[in-house]
Amino acid sequence: MIIVTGAAGFIGSNLVEGLNQAGERNILVVDDLANGEKCLNLADLDFSDYMEFDTFGDAISAGADLGEIEAVFHQGA
Repeated sequence: MIIVTGAAGFIGSNLVEGLNQAGERNILVVDDLANGEKCLNLADLDFSDYMEFDTFGDAISAGADLGEIEAVFHQGA
């Protein structure tokens, strides 16, 4: 799995698009979609799961098993 934080932003969504073009689909996108317009950046992208940034932080802090992580692209501010 590849994790992209800030995935719904301009850079993050373009990064996910690039990963898709490289054949990657097992991507966990992490962001805050309180601003509903940001989800439009993810509309045409292919990823395996979405997680809100606060839920992701809690999961990491609790030592949750997210599976085998190949890479993390931290684009969240």
